[in-house]
Amino acid sequence: MEIIVDLCNQHHGSLSELKRMSLQASMAGADVVKVQLMDSEKHFGTTDKKYRDVTRCQFFELADFCNDHSIELMATPFDSERLGWITDTGIKRMKIASRTVKEDKSLCDEILNLNMPTIVSTGACGFNEFPFGFSENIKYLFCVSKYPTYLDDPLLKMMPAKFSESGYSGYSDHAIGIAPSIKACLNGSRILEKHYTQSLLSQSSREKGHLGSFDYESLKELTSLVKQFEIMGVV
Repeated sequence: MEIIVDLCNQHHGSLSELKRMSLQASMAGADVVKVQLMDSEKHFGTTDKKYRDVTRCQFFELADFCNDHSIELMATPFDSERLGWITDTGIKRMKIASRTVKEDKSLCDEILNLNMPTIVSTGACGFNEFPFGFSENIKYLFCVSKYPTYLDDPLLKMMPAKFSESGYSGYSDHAIGIAPSIKACLNGSRILEKHYTQSLLSQSSREKGHLGSFDYESLKELTSLVKQFEIMGVV
């Protein structure tokens, strides 16, 4: 199972934090590090979330850093300008966020017309709704867009029992803890995405969704379990 960690809003707009978190996640066993590229003031209509933003210079320097350390970097663009940043760096894969699927069809078309491998979160779609059809370049993630998702949320129970028999390639996890990630692995998910933080408590007062993140220890625990499952032949 491929594990993608999203640095999301946990980097506080700091390049040094982006680099440190990328290294930590890689050392804990993540296969891919991902960032979200947005103008938060434009996207959210407020300056309150500027700590989410990654500048063009920061992104290009992070791309070089990840390349130097053999870390695959992915990105989620939220506008055409930032989509251009991705193509300019030579990054090979990207992701379309659940929100973009429903709110920005033109950006989705721009991304898909590049014919690059693209992961699509479906948290804003209905269950078993696959908005762009199927092709070798598109992989869909089952997703519950609640930040955080609590373990008793009924939507979690809709996770495919067998991913191989569904249209989903994997799971985008916003739940507290790692139990849903383990369940997805045992149900045959080939991709797992989850936010990553250096401390689960550091930003919880600002963003409750922060609580649905990996930290270093929980990511390391999950990657160890996945390897054991693979050795046992149960995934």
